[in-house]
Amino acid sequence: MNGWSKAMIRTVAELLSGIIREVLPLLDASEIRHAPTIGDMYEGLSADLLERAIPEGLGLTVVTGFATDGAGNLSGQLDCMLVHGEGKPVPYTNAFVWHVKEIIAVIEVKKTLHSAEMTDALEQLRSVKTLERKYISISAAKSPDEAVDIRPALRAFAETTRRVAPRYEDLDDLSVEDQMIFHTLVIEQTSIIRIVLGLHGFRNELAFRKALVELLQANIGVNGFGPGGFPQLIISGSYSLAKANGRPYSAPLVNGEWPFFFSTPVNPLLLLLEFIWTRLDELFNMPELWGEDLDLEVPRVLLFGKGNRHGWHLRFLDPSKEELSSVPMRKSWSPAFVTLEEFDVLQRLGAGANVRMDDVKLLEWLRESDVEPEVLRDNLLETGLVAMQDQELQLIAHDCLCAILPSGEYVAAENNTGRLTRWIAKHSASASKPE
Repeated sequence: MNGWSKAMIRTVAELLSGIIREVLPLLDASEIRHAPTIGDMYEGLSADLLERAIPEGLGLTVVTGFATDGAGNLSGQLDCMLVHGEGKPVPYTNAFVWHVKEIIAVIEVKKTLHSAEMTDALEQLRSVKTLERKYISISAAKSPDEAVDIRPALRAFAETTRRVAPRYEDLDDLSVEDQMIFHTLVIEQTSIIRIVLGLHGFRNELAFRKALVELLQANIGVNGFGPGGFPQLIISGSYSLAKANGRPYSAPLVNGEWPFFFSTPVNPLLLLLEFIWTRLDELFNMPELWGEDLDLEVPRVLLFGKGNRHGWHLRFLDPSKEELSSVPMRKSWSPAFVTLEEFDVLQRLGAGANVRMDDVKLLEWLRESDVEPEVLRDNLLETGLVAMQDQELQLIAHDCLCAILPSGEYVAAENNTGRLTRWIAKHSASASKPE
């Protein structure tokens, strides 16, 4: 492992941004006018950034070339691929052909990303998704009983819907809307990360948002423009459009609609690292990547999706410049502050006990404590640490830690990366300082 394994993700993103600030003006000022060579320069810069951001010792490589499904079908030429395993070199070039099953991420690079370039990039990445779908279909036919661990997707589903997904054979018990979210999140977990990287682009966030909406309006009824068809990340200069697919960003339903795509003016390279490092953590179990991790990006919702039997219905938000800028870029992370009764229920769940909201003893205890059962249930669901299955509350956090602060307040949070432990240490140190 290199130094990135001990560094905060924000520190790495700032380092890469510094490289762009130094190198990009040199490329922009180049006297070269040969279009393919210009493309090679910007793609080379992007590949260099990605190589610097990937921990050593994982057997990962950054290459350019083509994706294949192993059945003779190829994508168009791809600017930048993060891969493992072995690829086939294209004779007398620096390009490779790599099987989709061994591609972790694909980045389509544009010197400047505006509407026309965005359309082209999305089409290029769609060819990768098509190949991947063909490969999965062939694999499923050859090995129908081969198990795939979809626990990350199940958790993402629970975080999004606040409901526990049933067993795969019981998916028909879900509503059509929830089934579509479920299948989308499973595909998001198992598919290649697709990123569009425009090194220059729109002058402001609002124009970037409107360009994507206009692209969608021009493709109403066209396949490939539902939540699963979007790249995980689209970068245009200083702004990003990103997907809330649970890896790492999650967004709970709002009145039955899934706020699955958002914009942000946060350092785009930070988001790029978030998506790729989340996948690396899942593949190689690397919780140490995240460092202190005590502040969060605040999403500015762009697209809502709601499924039905005919497909996805998308709705977009069209805020004014003032409304958009009023949403903060970041906020400090804190655990969920809970009541004594909520704290007790979380501890019971953590100890492996079953907690049902129709349990007579639980209801009697809540009545004696003057607590409305619906209020306790809703507050616990709001923490994102639990979800419902029928009348049963189930813990969905990997490592739910409950703590009592020196102030007597009760807190709970996911602590699989040590985030709550760090927060408590920082909070306690701050509280102990003399005024």
